[in-house]
Amino acid sequence: MLSIGALNPIPLDTSWISRALQLSAEAGWNQTADDWKVFFAHGKVLGITRDDRLLATSAVLPYGGDFAWLSMVLVTAEWRRRGLATRVVAACTSVLRESGKAALLDAAPDATEIYAKLGFVPLCRMERWEGRGGGVANTSEAVDLALDRAAFGAERRFLLDDFLARPGSLAFRSLGGFALLRRGSVASHVGPIVADAAQGSALTTAAIGAASGRVYVDVLDGGRCLVPTLSSLSFLPQRRFTRMALGLSHFQGDPSRLLAAAGPEFG
Repeated sequence: MLSIGALNPIPLDTSWISRALQLSAEAGWNQTADDWKVFFAHGKVLGITRDDRLLATSAVLPYGGDFAWLSMVLVTAEWRRRGLATRVVAACTSVLRESGKAALLDAAPDATEIYAKLGFVPLCRMERWEGRGGGVANTSEAVDLALDRAAFGAERRFLLDDFLARPGSLAFRSLGGFALLRRGSVASHVGPIVADAAQGSALTTAAIGAASGRVYVDVLDGGRCLVPTLSSLSFLPQRRFTRMALGLSHFQGDPSRLLAAAGPEFG
């Protein structure tokens, strides 16, 4: 019998994308192949494999020189609760420590204890709201993506440009703000939403109106102003996350203007 101790994380290359996608699909997550490609192209993906099978993954995505996002912590069902998640996360934090970067992530309730044991501390909350899109055809607007840097706290133009280059993606503009809409494997995703409270409602309404089928909006603490709008559109809270950090004591950006996240995998 293969010892768990012999299953160590290794760097993965793009030949593993299809198997990584199978892993996120098994978990019911919303990632597409394009999402996985971002991690392989701009970050680092670690995995635990057995023969030609992918058992577990974790990924880091650097944002500027100060910090990186840690995400895509997945373990195939029959191998869960054997310590593989802790092992891949520890390997990623080691990579970041060696590069001098802090780590941030959005943890589901059942994973916060794992991250806390590795030294992560909570910064804020995030709540996923789910509903249905309006299915009204719309066209993308030219938006100032540079606004994201001040709100998020780091440069991630490469990610937002990637979102907008995908079929079906749309951007919505307000004075000094924007919202993005993109397709996922399970639901469309509205986010990030960068705006003040007064503009956030109109941006959210426009993006949801242009979406079809299921829609997710990941509302951060600074975006609680969106809750009345979401409730009026028959959206309901689905699950909660805790935004946690290792090597940072506070969020680098402007939480009051980052109303909704790009997703727990991207921040």
